Amino acid sequence: MGRILYIHVGPPKTGTTAVQDVLRVHDNSVVIYPQAGRWAGISHHNLVFNFFRDFTRVQTVPEDIDTLFSRIAAEANGSEGNILISSEVLFGRKKAANFILALQSRLGHEFSAEILFVARDHFERAASVYNQRVKDAVFRETRDPDEFLTQQASELGYGPTLRRLQKTGLGLSVLNYHPAHDFVTRFLMHVGFAEGQIAPPRKRNVSLSTKALIATLAANRAAASPEARDRIVAALRKMRGSYAPSQFIFGAESVAAAEAEFAPDRAFLRDGFGIEFPTRSASCGDGAFCIGEEEYADIAAALSDLGAEGDKVRDCARAYVRPAEAAR
Repeated sequence: MGRILYIHVGPPKTGTTAVQDVLRVHDNSVVIYPQAGRWAGISHHNLVFNFFRDFTRVQTVPEDIDTLFSRIAAEANGSEGNILISSEVLFGRKKAANFILALQSRLGHEFSAEILFVARDHFERAASVYNQRVKDAVFRETRDPDEFLTQQASELGYGPTLRRLQKTGLGLSVLNYHPAHDFVTRFLMHVGFAEGQIAPPRKRNVSLSTKALIATLAANRAAASPEARDRIVAALRKMRGSYAPSQFIFGAESVAAAEAEFAPDRAFLRDGFGIEFPTRSASCGDGAFCIGEEEYADIAAALSDLGAEGDKVRDCARAYVRPAEAAR
């Protein structure tokens, strides 16, 4: 009986970290989650970046790719199980198939490859990606949500990547992120886990609340240097209520523009893979990217010891305080 090389390509913000967090402590009794090429012990980013000789991220540890592949092959030879590689940095790479085929070839004819791809509602994913880019010390996103959505909508679709993956002739399974509450369980059962073998996933990489998101956006705009930004963000993270599931933060005009990109992509997922997303609330697109006076006071208090640096951030965040009458 043949074995399977599962390649989980994400995309980003579709529950990948939650899946990886379970697999990293798994004892390899159900599926082998190789140690070789792991990034911070969790994902296989380091394996992917070394294959493509991409060392733009300072966290990448340069290693010989043949050595990494040999270490994975050694782990495979010590077991009869399937192998799972997980790295969302494969999403969008036009030559992702080169990586998959090279690793499959190194493992031998015993292994067939199956690509695992997860699809999440476009607007939900857009909000989560935006949240991540604002809080990320490398991206330091400075655009408002509506500007981000309008400019990035064409890159948030799934069709172009899925069509490329289909052309490889490799196995391709597209999983629905929804319902989110049991996504990790459904993913792991797909690769061979029994329900009773899956520990409840920990919350990882939780999004910023709208209050903290606005404060961090203000820090990205106002900070004079990366070091200043780090000081400001460290103070903001001590603020109560800094983390919450990502919210719908886009206004009606940007939603309408993005929908022109998302609608055909949604139809492609439905017709080609049977993927349908939950119906969005009628209130979505109401331009809710704002805070009240109490939330602003929390931001101001968190920055109170930062002097002029804090003043600049507070001034920037003030633009997002909704008028009192709008709160009624």
